[in-house]
Amino acid sequence: MKNKNLISLTVAIAFFLLATTGILLYIKQKAHFIEMTHTIFGLLFISFAIFHIINNMDSIKAYSKDRKSGSIKKELVVASLITGIILVLSVTEVLEPVAEFGKIFASGGKRPSTVNFAEKKTLDSTQGHAVVLLLQKGKDATFSGVSVEVSDTTGKVLETLLAPEKEAKGPQANLLLQTKIATAAPFDLVLTFTHEGKSKKLTRRVTSLTSGVQGLGKEEGLIERAYLEIQ
Repeated sequence: MKNKNLISLTVAIAFFLLATTGILLYIKQKAHFIEMTHTIFGLLFISFAIFHIINNMDSIKAYSKDRKSGSIKKELVVASLITGIILVLSVTEVLEPVAEFGKIFASGGKRPSTVNFAEKKTLDSTQGHAVVLLLQKGKDATFSGVSVEVSDTTGKVLETLLAPEKEAKGPQANLLLQTKIATAAPFDLVLTFTHEGKSKKLTRRVTSLTSGVQGLGKEEGLIERAYLEIQ
């Protein structure tokens, strides 16, 4: 088996998969597995492309310089100008309309909005189950701060996982909380949304602390999505 043939074929296949996933990303099909595949094969393409360049260095030099005079060929100058101009136009966002044109193929023709999460950690306790709470707030809770407590099934608060913060001006980020829960299941997870002195509480029953991800359900206006990952 010839290494040169292997490298060339691998580069060709990786390029095909990169092109396919690149087109899907261009039309805003940003499923996680598409982004992950594009990244992995991008790294593979780079690795084998380096070997491909090394194996064909003599040809590349011949394309770039005249063997007799040693002068730079116009093809290299033109290629450098084209890529340089495109790079500058991309960095300065002049080509943004071109890059975003693919959004017309996305569902509803709308550009997906960015979802920001504020990462918080309350892992001081060495006891309990390590958990991660992901909470994306609904439109009615955009300006609300969030506190998280654990209560028993009668409503008695047993633990405070995230204390309420002083109200800040402007929209509040969504929550990605890393913490520990010492209370044995079943228990209620109490989420309190506070804005301008007004509070709304929601409870979500957690029946097991077995490792895995539990959906906490959607609440119109307050919770767009919420998950509790037991680690």
